[in-house]
Amino acid sequence: MLFLGLTVAVLAAQNTATTRTTLSVETNDAGPRTRATLTAHVSATSGEAASGVVNFRSGNLDLGSAIVNSDGNASLETDVLPEGDHRVAAIYEGGENYQASVSAEEQVHANVSTVAGYTVSAAPTSLKTAVGGFVTSVVTVSPVNGFNAVVSLSCSGLPINTTCVFNPVNVSPSCTTTAGVQTCTPATSVMQIQTLAPSSKAATGTTSAFVFPLLFGLAGLGAWKGRSWRNLALMLFAFAGMSGLTACNPRYNYLNHGPPGNTGTPAGTYAITVNSESSVGSTVITPPTNPQVTLVVTGS
Repeated sequence: MLFLGLTVAVLAAQNTATTRTTLSVETNDAGPRTRATLTAHVSATSGEAASGVVNFRSGNLDLGSAIVNSDGNASLETDVLPEGDHRVAAIYEGGENYQASVSAEEQVHANVSTVAGYTVSAAPTSLKTAVGGFVTSVVTVSPVNGFNAVVSLSCSGLPINTTCVFNPVNVSPSCTTTAGVQTCTPATSVMQIQTLAPSSKAATGTTSAFVFPLLFGLAGLGAWKGRSWRNLALMLFAFAGMSGLTACNPRYNYLNHGPPGNTGTPAGTYAITVNSESSVGSTVITPPTNPQVTLVVTGS
């Protein structure tokens, strides 16, 4: 059995293509913080473009993740790098047919201006769950240059039958100045993404709603022997039939077929964007970039 297990492992390794990941960086200093555009390219030794997810990191700082497209590229915009010099790498997670790989590090210099604002980051940015499960990521809102206001959080890009909840949904990062020294305190929120398992069609109802009116009508016919009750019997029968039709027709489909089953969250890989907004007076403030997380939903 041990020999068989080793043989299977060797064959699996032979059927998994090695990959090479490269990273290019472009920076933009027009905003309050340097915006870096990180683009990874993943290629396989088989000559085709690999698929999957790439994580971008600077040391222990998770900058975000992106889905590899059909050309083998994964791109991310971020402004969460602190002021100074940083070394950034792209980490390809690999997949069923491709091995993982890491790019060489690229040097990035980040500047910070004097404009008040905030940045938003999430960790982890690569999430995976079976359909019906849930995943969480910690969202951090960091104020800069004296920013002090409430920030509201939301998300977009969810697949159908999936919800996203923040706890709390409103956070209050703040900057305070004491003796000429400014101290800025970030605020955090836990983002939970809940997927939905598919359910079968609800059980079929009965047609008992038809039975009672019919029996009621037949009961009236019990007096048919008395000629004097003939008109009353006919009236009762007609009333019973009409009552059954009136009461049951609007609910016929529900009682006999039940509500339709839900299809659940489809399996696949999705890019989820964390959105944020803050209002100072009549001015709406948003971060230069919104963090993005990747959600991989597998079958049950």
